[in-house]
Amino acid sequence: MKKNWLWIAPLMLLSLPASADWTYVDGGDGYERYLDLDSVRREGARVRVWEVDDNAQPDRSGVISLRSRTEYDCTTRMYRITHVSGHTSHMTLGRVVFSEAMDGNWEPVSPGTLGEASMQMVCEVADLRSTPGDELQAEVQGALQDE
Repeated sequence: MKKNWLWIAPLMLLSLPASADWTYVDGGDGYERYLDLDSVRREGARVRVWEVDDNAQPDRSGVISLRSRTEYDCTTRMYRITHVSGHTSHMTLGRVVFSEAMDGNWEPVSPGTLGEASMQMVCEVADLRSTPGDELQAEVQGALQDE
């Protein structure tokens, strides 16, 4: 019986969710927005990122945090959501209430909103990561400290 645990334990560890390093963007009206800057991926003018909206109180279905895969077009200032999931605890912990892949419509990012703050941070990080040379790491760290 003990020998079975020798191969089951590593499999159980592999099934644990990966922990994201969430960066605070801003908040208001009972929720806060966070970005996983390690998840930023650029394809031309478009940049994808995982975001979390963490609510102070659960909604009617018990959801406290929403995790979304958002795609921003840094040139046209548009965005769309391609995946969303709702969770029963803060920062996407707890039970998953729903999880859905989407082919969201492109929408304009409104000036002065939380969406604009997210887009600016994501596009800046993507720009810095595409900078050639050894200065890249220093520039990314400097931009994050300025936020």
